[in-house]
Amino acid sequence: MNPALRPFAWTVAAVALSALTAYVVARRTAGHRHDHHHSHDAPVGPEGGTFHDWLHQQLEITPEQEQRLAPLEAAYAEKRAELLARIDTSTHRLADAIDASPTDRAGVDAALAEIQAAQGELQRLTIGHFLEKKEYLSPEQAEKLLRWTRESIAHEH
Repeated sequence: MNPALRPFAWTVAAVALSALTAYVVARRTAGHRHDHHHSHDAPVGPEGGTFHDWLHQQLEITPEQEQRLAPLEAAYAEKRAELLARIDTSTHRLADAIDASPTDRAGVDAALAEIQAAQGELQRLTIGHFLEKKEYLSPEQAEKLLRWTRESIAHEH
């Protein structure tokens, strides 16, 4: 390999690995969507159930709150699915651009920009969803939700 191209190749490899990691994380967390017909008695945690089920169980969401939250949850799940699809599509575009001979630098940059934009939108959407959701909770439930959100952010970054 041309020594002048090595920094570019390492950068592309690092970015591809980052994109792949983001894709895998996004896919693994895709199960967080809520099925409104899902029973609260279903198993939760690592053995089964979804994050949403676990959260609602831990917050002791009442049936009345569940009913009021249902439209928020549905809108969030729909937008989240759209963003995950954008990330997936852009990740494939990135792989194709890296695979091109010679490497399609403009395609790499465009795919990376789209992945980053969609990931940023997903983060804003998720935080916005939690902040919007807390308005339907009791003060104690809202504090738990915000505490878990802060802890999750602090421990994952």
